[in-house]
Amino acid sequence: MFNVFLLQWKRLMKRPFLILMFTGLTFLFVFFMGGIQIATSVEVPVYSNNLTNAGLTEWVDRLNKEEAMVFEETDYENAQEDIRMNNIPFALEVGEENYRFLVGHESENLRAVDQHVRQVFSEYNRLEEVKEEFPHNDIEVKELITVEESLGSGFDRAYTEFQLTVLIGMVFYFSVFTILFLQIKLLEEKRTGTWDRLIMTPLKKTQIYLGNLFHYFLVGLLQIILSFFILTNMLGIDVGTNYLPMIAIVLSFTFAIVSLGIFLISVVPSPQSLQVVIPLIATSMAMLSGAFWSIDLVENRFILFLGELMPLKHAIQSMIDVIINGYTLSDVIQPVGILLLMGTLFMGVGINLMERSTHA
Repeated sequence: MFNVFLLQWKRLMKRPFLILMFTGLTFLFVFFMGGIQIATSVEVPVYSNNLTNAGLTEWVDRLNKEEAMVFEETDYENAQEDIRMNNIPFALEVGEENYRFLVGHESENLRAVDQHVRQVFSEYNRLEEVKEEFPHNDIEVKELITVEESLGSGFDRAYTEFQLTVLIGMVFYFSVFTILFLQIKLLEEKRTGTWDRLIMTPLKKTQIYLGNLFHYFLVGLLQIILSFFILTNMLGIDVGTNYLPMIAIVLSFTFAIVSLGIFLISVVPSPQSLQVVIPLIATSMAMLSGAFWSIDLVENRFILFLGELMPLKHAIQSMIDVIINGYTLSDVIQPVGILLLMGTLFMGVGINLMERSTHA
């Protein structure tokens, strides 16, 4: 086993371009999608079709209590034109007791803005109900409890989730490319007869499999850990110190992807075909798993069901839960178990098919 493992590392050291390329692409995509989009505030145009200018100004003042959001007065025509020209993703229309959004395209900030606006309207409507119930009394709102927020809610939490989704999604996504493309070497050895000659050596077949699989597993694991370490420090993202569940997720995810590679090798007939199949599988898996955007934006039930079948989805979501919601190891037993089950199924079917083709 160790000899096979060492041989694979020697080959990688001679040609490290593959892992360096995908690690570099991880950094590039994370910076492009998450790093340069850092913003100190969200600007939200506000208009009304039935309020007076004074009434609109009052609502804008109430909404501007959130420092991370800036609500600015406008009119319907300007808001519609800005959305049509793709200058803004959405605008807010306010009325006497309700509101609605004029949306041009989906935005990761919409949910946080909606949460804040709903809270302001809810407080205002409750206060108006109390005033109607006690018309002769002076109603004064006092702050009895002061709550300090870190990642609790609002724009800060939404943007933190967005950054983490990009970071975790891209790191896992490109690790899939690295692991699967490295495993093409196994298919090449099967096609050229090297695998059969290796089987005939005094090494046990189990040792040959374990030496190769542990090599791919360790390469993927090192790429994920190194990428996380560098990117979190460069972008200043705090992932906390809850390392045990994160390590369990990364280990189980890497095992699932290595097993997926074995399955693909057993069913794809040639290295050239596998080079075409890998990008299709990796990219479709990333899109269904929420690596490129928040999975909360997807409403189609069939797409959500397909996402549940992807190991990448369980890895991303459980990592976010650990970092933001403070999940412990016992809380992530289910996603870790699903990843291990997927890996076991892929590995069992893949090795079985490989053995049949070898004997044939």
